[in-house]
Amino acid sequence: MIDVPAVLPLLPPVFDLPEAVSAGLSARVVERAVRHGDVRRLGRGVFVAKSRWLQASRRDRHLLLVDAAVRLQPQAVVSHHSAALLHGLPIPWHLPGWVALTTNGSTRTATPRTLLRLEPAGLPQADIDHVSGLTVTSVDRTVVDCLRELPLPDAVAIGDAALRAHWVSPASLELMRTQQRGWPFITNADRALPILDGRRENWFESWSFARLWQLGIKPPEPQVTVYDLHGRFLGRVDGLWLDEGVVAEADGSGKYLGQFDPDGASGEAAARVVLAEKVREDRIRDCGLEFVRWDVEDMSRDPQAVAERVERARKRGDFGRFKGHLRPSPLPLVALKPPNRAA
Repeated sequence: MIDVPAVLPLLPPVFDLPEAVSAGLSARVVERAVRHGDVRRLGRGVFVAKSRWLQASRRDRHLLLVDAAVRLQPQAVVSHHSAALLHGLPIPWHLPGWVALTTNGSTRTATPRTLLRLEPAGLPQADIDHVSGLTVTSVDRTVVDCLRELPLPDAVAIGDAALRAHWVSPASLELMRTQQRGWPFITNADRALPILDGRRENWFESWSFARLWQLGIKPPEPQVTVYDLHGRFLGRVDGLWLDEGVVAEADGSGKYLGQFDPDGASGEAAARVVLAEKVREDRIRDCGLEFVRWDVEDMSRDPQAVAERVERARKRGDFGRFKGHLRPSPLPLVALKPPNRAA
C-alpha cells in the first residue's frame, strides 16, 4: 500500500491530479486521502496536504488558495485583497475566505461561495504587475480595488501601508480612482481616500483610526513627537488630537510581547517594556497632555466603547495646559515603484 504521508512532501504545496499521479498517487488514492483527512481539497482537482494547511498562517493559507485558484483560472489576474497579500500589504481583519481574480473584458463571473470570485473589469497593462511568478494587479490598482470592496478599516490599513512604503502617492490613488469612475462601490473609495495617511506606523493604528472615524471621531494627527519645555525628547505618540491635547495610543500585542526580544517573549522582557511605557506616559502627562489607549481586544470586542472613552478623554483634555513642544511627522508625498519582485 502506498504511504501517502511519505509522498506528500515530494509534491508542490498545492498540487493537481497529474502531479499526484507522477509522484505515484492514483486518483483513487488521492480521493481516499481526502476522505481520511491526509489531503484537503481546495477546488476541483487541486489539493494540499492537510498538515501543510494546518501549520500555515492566515496569510499563507490564503496564498495556498491563490495558488489553487490560479491553476483553475490561469488567464485571470490576482486582484483585490488577494493581490494585497501578494504585495506584502496588511491582512484584512475580516479576510474573505475566497480568492479575488479579475479577468479583462470577460463577462464570466464566479461567486465567492467557493474557492474564487472572478470579476470582469478592464485591465490595462499599466494595472498589471508580477509577484512570485503570479500575475497580479499593480499596487495602485490593488489599493483602490480594496477601497471599493473591503470594509473601510481593512481598506484604510492596506492603503496606509502602501503609502508608508512609498509604493503609491495620494495623486496616483486619485488618478486610479478617476479611471474607475462608474465602477461598482466606487463611492466607498471616495469615503476612504480622504482619511488615508502613510504616516501611521502599523496596520492597527490605521484600522483603529478608520473605525473610530466610522463612529464619528475625526482621526488624530499621526506620529507626533513630544518634547518638554527644555527641548528634551519625551516620545513619539501614535496620534494626537491637537485641539484638545489628547494622545491616542493603539497598542498591538507586539508592542509588549516578543518583537523586542530576539529569544522571544518573556515575562521579564514584557514587564520592562510596560514599565518604560508607563514612565514615558507619565512624563508626557506631566507636560499637560491627556491620554487614551486601547488594544486589539478592545477594538474587536466593543469599538463603540472605545469611541466613548475617546470622547471622554477629549472632554477632559485642554491643549492650553500643554507645556512643551510638538513636531508632527512630515507627509510622505513621493511614490516609488515597488522593487522588482517578478520571479
